[in-house]
Amino acid sequence: MNDMSDLSNAVVSQSLTGRRLENKSVILTGAAGSIGRYISRHLLREGAMVTMTGRDQSKLDAFVEELSEEGFDADNISTIVGDCADPQVCRDIVDQAVGAFSKLDVLVNNAGAAGPKYTLRDIPFTDVEMRAAGSDQTMFDSAMNLLGAPWNMARAAAAHLTDGGTIVNVSTIFSRTHYYGRIPYVVPKSGLNALGKGLALELGDERGIRVNTLFPGPIESERIDTVFATMDELQNIPPGSTSQEFRDLMITTRKTEDGLDYRYPTPTDVANGIVWLASEESAAVSGHHIEVTNGMQVPAQSRSQLVSWPDKRLEDLTDHVVLILGGSDYEEALTYAERHIKSGAHVLLAFRSLESVGHARSLIQSKGLDEIQLSHLDPLRRESVDRTMQFIDDHFGRLDGVIVLPRKPNGHYGYALCSATDEDVENFVREEVVAPVAFASMFATNMSRWFGKCDPPAITYATNGSDTHGNLLNEVIRASIEALIRGWRHEDETLQTAGELEWAVRPNQLVRYDSEDKDNLTFAADWAATLTNRVRQMDPINLWIPKSIKRATGKESMPTPLMRVLPGLHKGKTAVITGGSLGIGLQLGRYLAIAGCRVLLSARSAAKLEEARSEIVEELRGIGYPQADTRVSILADIDVGDPKALDALYDRAIELFGNVDFLINNAGISGAEEMVVDMTLADWNRTMEANLISNYSLIRKFGPVMKDKGKGSILNVSSYFGGEKYVAVAYPNRGDYAVSKAGQRVLAEILSRHLGPEIQINALAPGPVDGARLRGLGDAPGLFDRRGRLVLENKRLNQVHKAILSDLKAGLGADTIMALSANEVANLPSSNDLPKALARLVGQVVDAGGAGNSSRFLMHEGIASKLVDRLVNGGILTAEQRTAFMESFVDAPEPFFDLEESKKSAAQIESGILNRLHLHKMPTDEQVGLSTVFHLADDIVSGETFHPSGGLKFDRSVTEGELLLPPSQADLNKL
Repeated sequence: MNDMSDLSNAVVSQSLTGRRLENKSVILTGAAGSIGRYISRHLLREGAMVTMTGRDQSKLDAFVEELSEEGFDADNISTIVGDCADPQVCRDIVDQAVGAFSKLDVLVNNAGAAGPKYTLRDIPFTDVEMRAAGSDQTMFDSAMNLLGAPWNMARAAAAHLTDGGTIVNVSTIFSRTHYYGRIPYVVPKSGLNALGKGLALELGDERGIRVNTLFPGPIESERIDTVFATMDELQNIPPGSTSQEFRDLMITTRKTEDGLDYRYPTPTDVANGIVWLASEESAAVSGHHIEVTNGMQVPAQSRSQLVSWPDKRLEDLTDHVVLILGGSDYEEALTYAERHIKSGAHVLLAFRSLESVGHARSLIQSKGLDEIQLSHLDPLRRESVDRTMQFIDDHFGRLDGVIVLPRKPNGHYGYALCSATDEDVENFVREEVVAPVAFASMFATNMSRWFGKCDPPAITYATNGSDTHGNLLNEVIRASIEALIRGWRHEDETLQTAGELEWAVRPNQLVRYDSEDKDNLTFAADWAATLTNRVRQMDPINLWIPKSIKRATGKESMPTPLMRVLPGLHKGKTAVITGGSLGIGLQLGRYLAIAGCRVLLSARSAAKLEEARSEIVEELRGIGYPQADTRVSILADIDVGDPKALDALYDRAIELFGNVDFLINNAGISGAEEMVVDMTLADWNRTMEANLISNYSLIRKFGPVMKDKGKGSILNVSSYFGGEKYVAVAYPNRGDYAVSKAGQRVLAEILSRHLGPEIQINALAPGPVDGARLRGLGDAPGLFDRRGRLVLENKRLNQVHKAILSDLKAGLGADTIMALSANEVANLPSSNDLPKALARLVGQVVDAGGAGNSSRFLMHEGIASKLVDRLVNGGILTAEQRTAFMESFVDAPEPFFDLEESKKSAAQIESGILNRLHLHKMPTDEQVGLSTVFHLADDIVSGETFHPSGGLKFDRSVTEGELLLPPSQADLNKL
């Protein structure tokens, strides 16, 4: 219980009734109006000195005379006539109030006409339309009267209000409900609601000025009965329906002559509320909306927060036509256009000014977005809107979506409310409040063009992003358009029910300014496209972009289309991947993790594994996985050619996961990269151990675990050069590699019959992969560079070897061979002293020329070593001669081959590969990894080989042996 014993009587007495406004100077606009008359009396009765305003001097004078007859002191009353939509009138009013009573304590913005009483399609926007409709106001007149005027009065009064002064704005509860045929009234009133909150924020800090808004409900009077009866008639519903609808929202009964009943509030209720807000009793109340409605249950705002990135997987706008009405910020408008185009839409991008059209055209051309069509559209000119609608009808015959953006960017009208200029206020009301209504009205009259041709178009208004200055003006725009949309929806639904419309539209508003995230615009534009798709239809009017998109969505940035598809594909599964720090292994680990797997990456390098893990974890966090750092584990120092390392990998995987769903045998080495004749047995065995035997070893370890679990999948990462069933693929200088890869493939084919039905085992056989390893890492040459140089080296080696073998038949001796260790052509025996074949070869070497040393030297040390090994193995030289040759060998300086010649050789190899690809491009590590992750989702394939190769041309035939017949024994003997 609050203890109030220490409060002084002065403080406590503030809450007691009496002359609560004694000596307070108050401006009351609309003082002689229907409710203003009640407010005037209450203010005077409470001791206030009141400056009364109105448009009719005789009406004011008569009212003052009436007050005097009732006993009110005329000295406490001052009057002034004028239209507060005119800012100079407002300044005159304030000057008179201060002049009459020496100060200003309270401003009550009560004045306001009813506005044109027409449904959206019939609202007059020009004087011509106003006269034709028999109205006395246009939409702009109404907006200036109901929103511009209170704003002008607040601007004029702010500097003169005493510290701690008060502003009370009188709005209406109908600014938060539908109100049939009264869009010109509720739109500016809704803007007034936001204006009041903005003024409270702006004036409360430095000056202590309180600003509140009072919301009367339907007021008990003959006038409201007439208004509701007219609405019943317009909607073709039973008499009393509108009245009963609003009574049903009340939760408090009031005393009547017949007892308690739901009744309307009275003018006295409104006047009492204003007196309280003007008095010190409400000193702690500011920025609030006070409802005088007998408890009508009306939401303050129709809103929902968008807490996920839109799902683009089912978004298909093919053949859909979208109109985007942009403002001066043509770059933002173009972003909305691009997001729609990505989903297949035809976009007509319209701007309110020809200048913006020109800027947008230049930007579109620079981006190559020639499919966007540009147009000029002034929403305040009916003929301009009609012309655009006719263009759309003539060229497309349908309209599926409309996006309406603000006329001006943030800051154009300034950021503060009280310091806005007269011109700012008028232009803001016209361009940001009236123009959206005008476009809606003129668009609505054109909708019948598309009845029967398409579904109702999705209509989306969007605010600007944050202005970083409190968004006071952005909030006024949002509130105004919310009221427009609410009224538009209700009118269309009513007309559709009455059979006057074939379908009704349900617009929304994207509210961006609460978020300053970098992805704010893209997030909003993607949601606009999703709404255009019309699969998701949002009942709330305002769709707010969350303050922190990352926190709300669980994702750090805009998910790519892929990141919307992969998550969950392998949810709850575990994967062990060898060679997981680079290339295909890294990408398999990455995409499996994105797909929901917990992964264990193994490799030799701890540093590379840490880098890989860090990148994957960061990506998982961005997608929204919880505890992303626990989803990726690594194990370094794993050389798959080492049996102990394989034991360690198995033990760690079981310790981490218990069960393993995917075993990816990816690790391997390039092999010796030698012709078989030059390859050592140690090199051969090393390749087999790393590339093939390790696979079998890990299969033996993990197979029983998978069998016991009842499910598992094993993938051996082989190669195109491992061949296919019944077909081998030649891979010159890579015999060990090709055999090991063929073995991986055959392991899958053979073991599938033994591991099934619980375990799937397949092979992955990409061709050359355009990744780090192919292009080279750091200073290390890539595959094509290595292969290009190897081709040149083997060509020279084979030339020398062939010449020696040829000359042996002519009697070549070991001494001549040993003489070749001089190596430099100039120091070799003369051509007359060399046998024929060697002499010819030396001549060819010299004639070759080039920037390298291959034309001055016969060999480099590596070539020479392979040559003498061949000669020793062939019995031509002894081991001792080999040693003597190499000890006396004169090595060639670097570079041996001309660099350009090496590049040319590498380019020929690359070109040869590309020419064998149907797609004429090699897959990347990422592409192979991604396609494989989807392949792993196929649980009905086993013993097969998957080829993500770019379409390698491969002549497959199981009948080759039958057509060509097996080789003869004589041919085999020759081999």
